[in-house]
Amino acid sequence: MSERPRFLYADAEMAIVAEDVRRNRAEGDPALVAVGKLSVEDAANRLRISTAIADDWAHYARVELPPIKGATDEEKVADLTAVLSGAAKRRDHARQAIVSEYGERFFVRSMAELWALVDMQDTTTARVLPYLHWESYAAALEAMLWWQQRAPYCNRRAITFANIQLRQMGYFTHERQVA
Repeated sequence: MSERPRFLYADAEMAIVAEDVRRNRAEGDPALVAVGKLSVEDAANRLRISTAIADDWAHYARVELPPIKGATDEEKVADLTAVLSGAAKRRDHARQAIVSEYGERFFVRSMAELWALVDMQDTTTARVLPYLHWESYAAALEAMLWWQQRAPYCNRRAITFANIQLRQMGYFTHERQVA
């Protein structure tokens, strides 16, 4: 993934999605273990990694440095890649439902126009809202994965550290004016 994702600086939104993934694993994996689709060890590992990712993004959303523990960068990349794959499948399925009902020409609209249809409670909302949900969800995961794959000197942790240092030195004038 070389191009910049759409939700690149949406830390709060990425924190929400990361927590949702963690919660889904905490609530859903025991059922998968019970039916034999997932081992106890794999479920525990998935929860450990998703908890570490959710913890990271909760800290970044508050412009705080997360603790360095919980999961390796490689584990986080693998986990985010897997979750993104599932979200992309759901997004594509929702898109296909729209195309099946309204045709490919429906997507000449921009994302803003699609959200406007939802806001206006247009009759197409029943098909559009699931697509927009999964499209936004996938976009947040793409951004988290993009940040996770950056070199240590330009990843989210380094940028957060720099922002904390700049804040302490008084470089954020808008914050001084508000205070």
